[in-house]
Amino acid sequence: MVSLPNIICFCILIFLAKTVHSRQSYDKSDCSSQSQISGSNYLCSSRFPCDTYVVYRAQKNFQSLSSVSSLFHLGLDKLLDINKMIKADANNITIGQEIIIPIRCSCTGQFSQAIVMYNFSNSDSFASVACGVFEGLVKALSLAEENPGDPHQSTMRVPVRCACPDADDRRNGVEYLVTYPVIEYDNADLIAAKFGVPETMIWEANKLASFSTIFPGTTLLIPTKDVPFVNSVINADPAPSPTEVIPLKKVTSSTETTILHRQLVLGVGIIAAVILMIMPFSAFICIRRKNHPRNFQPLSARSSASSNLSPDFLDGVSKLKYSLVNYSLEELRIATEDFNKASVIGKALYRGRIDGLNVAVKHMSSEDAARHIISILTKINHLNVLRLEGCCYGSTPYLVFEFAENGSLKDCLSNAKMSKQLTWAKRMQIAFDLAVAIHYIHYCTKPAYVHRNIDSTSALITMDWRAKISGFSLAKPLIWSNEKEETNWNESVVVGTEGYLAPEYLSDGIASLKVDVFAYGVVLLELISAKEVTVGGNFLKDSVNFLEDAGFETSSGSVDELKKFMDPNLEGDYQLGEAMCLALLAKACIQNDPLNRPTMNDVLKALSRIV
Repeated sequence: MVSLPNIICFCILIFLAKTVHSRQSYDKSDCSSQSQISGSNYLCSSRFPCDTYVVYRAQKNFQSLSSVSSLFHLGLDKLLDINKMIKADANNITIGQEIIIPIRCSCTGQFSQAIVMYNFSNSDSFASVACGVFEGLVKALSLAEENPGDPHQSTMRVPVRCACPDADDRRNGVEYLVTYPVIEYDNADLIAAKFGVPETMIWEANKLASFSTIFPGTTLLIPTKDVPFVNSVINADPAPSPTEVIPLKKVTSSTETTILHRQLVLGVGIIAAVILMIMPFSAFICIRRKNHPRNFQPLSARSSASSNLSPDFLDGVSKLKYSLVNYSLEELRIATEDFNKASVIGKALYRGRIDGLNVAVKHMSSEDAARHIISILTKINHLNVLRLEGCCYGSTPYLVFEFAENGSLKDCLSNAKMSKQLTWAKRMQIAFDLAVAIHYIHYCTKPAYVHRNIDSTSALITMDWRAKISGFSLAKPLIWSNEKEETNWNESVVVGTEGYLAPEYLSDGIASLKVDVFAYGVVLLELISAKEVTVGGNFLKDSVNFLEDAGFETSSGSVDELKKFMDPNLEGDYQLGEAMCLALLAKACIQNDPLNRPTMNDVLKALSRIV
C-alpha cells in the first residue's frame, strides 16, 4: 500500500538529488534572525555571473538618489536612467519610495551574492546594517560570517542577496530575478501588480505554495522579462476592508428601472452581508470575554493576521450569499445570437457575450436543478471554483457562468496543439488548483460538499491556464456524525462519470469525501499521461501497476515504464522526480479501500512539497 508519508519522504529525496535551479527557497525568518536556514542565502544556479536588480526604499539617512547611489557605489546618471527620472528629481524622492538598483550577481562557493562595501561605524551593529541600512537585503548572520572579527571603524563587505535565472527560466522568458525586501502590509498580489507579473510566477520562483504567508524583514525574488519598473501608484493599504463585497455585474438593459432595481438589490445585499458578518462575531467576543477570560499574548510585528477567528464568525461567513444578476431572456438571446449553433460549446451550453465579456450560458433541465446549483454557488466564492454570474427564470431556467477560454481539461489533453501548450509547469499548477478547489468544498464551506462529478470535463481551464471546477449539479451536502468524521450514505442510484467512480460507490452506493479523492486521482493520471479514461474498464488505474506497492524502488525498469506512461506531447520536458511523485500520489488516491486513500488535506500537503 502506498502511504502518503512515504510519498512525501520519497519526493523530498528526489528533489534533494536533482539539479538545483534558480527557483529558490523562501526564508520566512527576518533579517535579524540568528538562524541560517534554507533560503537564508540564495543558491548558485547554472548561469553566473549575471546582471540583475534589487529594490531599495528611500529612508531618513538615504533620502536622495545621490546618497543611494553612493551607498551602492553607482553612478547617479545610471540610477536616473534605470528609474526613468531626471536630475531635478534626484533630491526630491520621498521616504519609502522604491528605487531599482542594478547589481552584478556572482557565485561565491554555493551561494549567490553581490558584494557592496560599507563603512562600519561604532554606532552600527550587524543587525542595524542588515535590517536598517540595507533593509533586509542581507541577513545579519550572513553579514557576520562575511566579516569575522571586530569590524568597527573599518570597511565591511555586505553580501546582498541575489539570484540569476537558469536555462528553464530563460526558456520561459524570464531575464531577471529581482530581490525585493518585504515590508508590512505587503502581499503577493500587491507585489505582482507593482511589477506587472503574474502572481503564480512569484510563488514558483520562491518555491512557495499559492497564497502562502509572507513576512516583513524577508526577501522575495520577482521574475521579470524586462528591466524591472515599479508602479509607484500601487501601494499597500494599511487598513484593508474586513470583507470583500462582490459587486453586481453591469448588464445592458432595456430600461433604467431594471438597472435601478439591480443596484437596489446590491445595496441591500451589502448591508445584509455586513450585519451577518458583525453580529455573530460581536456576540461571540462578548460571551467569551464574560465567561472565559484569557491571557493574550501580543502579536509580533511580523504577524500578518490574527489566527483565532471564532467558529461563529467563520460559520457566519460560510452562510453569506452574494447577489446574482437577474438576466432577461432577451438579454441572453442577444448574447448568444439567439442560441444559434455557432454558439454551442457543450450539451445545452452556449457561449455568449455580455457587456464585452464572454460568458457561458447553461440551459437547465428544471427549476429544481437550477435552484440546487444556485444554493451552492452563491455561498462559494473561490478562485478555483467556476463563478456563477447570474440566472434567468422563465418557462425554462438558464444559469450564466464565467467563461473558461481554454475549455475543459479533457479538451486540452485530447487536442494535440493545445496539449503541446500544456507545459509541465502548467500541468503542475492545474493539479494544485484542482486539489485546492476540492479541499475548499470539503473543509472550508458549511455545509461541506461531496462533488461526486470530478472528472476532466468538469475541470475547466482559463486563458492563463488556471483550473476551476464546475459541474455542481450532483454535489451533495455532507452529513457529520460528530466533529471529526463524516457519515457515509448509500445511494440507490449511482451518478457520475464512469471511469472516475470509486469502487465502493459503484458496488454499494457508499458515498463519502473519498469518492472525490478517487476521481481526483484518475484526473491526475490523465493530466500526466493524456491517456483517455475507458468506459467500463480500469485502463488508467492498471497502467500504474509498475509503481511498487511495498516501497519506492526507482529501478531503471520503473523509470522506463514511467517515461512510456507520460504524455508524448511533453517531449520529455519535465522533471522525472516530480512526475514520479505525481504518479505515486495518484496511485494513493485510487486505492480500492477508501480508508487507504489520503484525504484532500493530505493531498495538499504532498503537493505543497512537489509543486
